[in-house]
This record gives sequence, structure tokens and C-alpha cells, in this order.
Amino acid sequence: MLGVQMGHGTETSPREPGEGGRAVRALVLAAGWGTRLAALARGRPKALLPLGRRTCLDVVVDRLDAVPQLVALDVLTNDAFAPAFHAWAGERQTRAPLRIHSDGTRRLEERLGAVGDLAHYLERVQPRESLLVMGGDNACDFDLAPFARLGARAPAVAVHDLGDPALVSLYASVELAADGRVLALVEKDPAPPTTRAALAIYALPAGQLGLVPRYLAEGGSPDNLGSLAEWLVARGLLHGLELTGTWVDIGTPAEYARARRLFGARGRRAGAASGAARLQARGPERTP
Repeated sequence: MLGVQMGHGTETSPREPGEGGRAVRALVLAAGWGTRLAALARGRPKALLPLGRRTCLDVVVDRLDAVPQLVALDVLTNDAFAPAFHAWAGERQTRAPLRIHSDGTRRLEERLGAVGDLAHYLERVQPRESLLVMGGDNACDFDLAPFARLGARAPAVAVHDLGDPALVSLYASVELAADGRVLALVEKDPAPPTTRAALAIYALPAGQLGLVPRYLAEGGSPDNLGSLAEWLVARGLLHGLELTGTWVDIGTPAEYARARRLFGARGRRAGAASGAARLQARGPERTP
């Protein structure tokens, strides 16, 4: 099942790409259940946890919507959280058309995994544009336009310098060649040789979207995007681009507190505040 809601942007159909050339579609993966946040989430979608008077998803969507090449902005969640995302979308203003999709799952035990959700989306939507994929819990202030341009040419992963190898071990270590090719990428590397980490921000050219079902057909794990990235590296296909700025992966209570400090006082788009406040007070609506 892939439920769809038309967006609330100023357009009702995909636009022509802006400056920078090839059209890009964005997908925000937000079907996770926030198990690592335990009682903090209280049954709310992790991406809709408040950061001040807006949500993490508002931060993510603002960064994606600023990409000039963007022609469509899709958010993928699950059936249980879909009503909350529809309510959030009803109060958003975006430049690119915004749509909410569901992967059809209603319980944690049914989850498809990040790659599984990506494959589900590709099968149902059949996008013709290059695809920019971002985890809904990745609060950042990156300029994503250069990354989108790279991803229109080659499979790509966003890279960020965390400043400490110990922090990199929580994510994925990455080593880049001078031409930007990823030489090595190791998920949860116990001894990272670098302070650079691969983030849950990926891109695939329109002509290479078929790599995702091919990876799964060859026995790849559907759980983690990093496993797909390792598979791409083994075939010499993945490129990386280092992005500078502020980034927080809201995966633990400590990181959520840090995201609130770093992003809670920043500006917001019109329409985001009341949704965050309402979700904080009530939690998400549930499907019958």
C-alpha cells in the first residue's frame, strides 16, 4: 500500500528544474519507530519530535526545498503514523509539491527497513528523476544543491567531518579518493581511520535507480542504507561529497537534546509552529 496526499506547495504538479539543470526528486525516509528514543517519543514519529517551535522534519524539508533542481518532495512513513504526517503536511508551505506516502506497515514487527522502504517507494512511484534520499531524523543546515548535482551524475553519499574517530564509529567511516570516489565505507567501524562519516543522505541518478532492487535481489540486507552503500563501494560506483555545517542524527535522547539546543531557536517557515506545538501536546493521531 502506498497512500498519497497531494502537497501544499504552490504547485500541484512537478515543476521544471531550476538553475543547476537536471530535475531532482527528494524522498524523506520517516517510517522508523524511534525505538532508541524509548519513552521520549511516547509513540510519536521521531521526525515529528519538536525542536523548539518546529519539528526535525521541518528542518529536513527546509533544506531539501532549497535545492533549485527539486521538482517533488515525498515523505515516506508507515500506516500508524500517517495521520500525524498528513496533519503536519496540511500546515506546511513548500516550493516543491509535497506528498505523504505510507509503506503499508502498522506495527514494529512489520517494518521493511530503510532499503526495503526505498525499494517499496521506487516500485510504487516509478520516479523518472534522480533521487535525493534523506533520513527524517537528520537535522542539518547543509547546502544540498551541490550534492544534488553530483547525485544526478553518480550514486553519492554525503560525508561530514565529525572531528573525532570515536564518534565516527557510531555511524559509518568513509575514505575518499581525490576524484571523490569512495574508496572504503565501513558501517559501525570499530576502529575508524578517519574523522569523516557517511551520513544518511544519499543520491541516485535516474538511470541507476535499478541498483536498489538489484542489491536486494543479490541478498542485500533491507535494514540499513549503509549496507547498500558498502555494496556500491565494492562495485566502484559510489562517490562522496563532504558537506560543512551543523548536523545531528536524532537517534538517542542525548542527540535529541543537542538538536534542540542547536536548532530549536532558529527561524522557521510559516505554518510549522502550530503543528509542532499540537503534536507535542497530543501526540499523533492513529488510524482505526
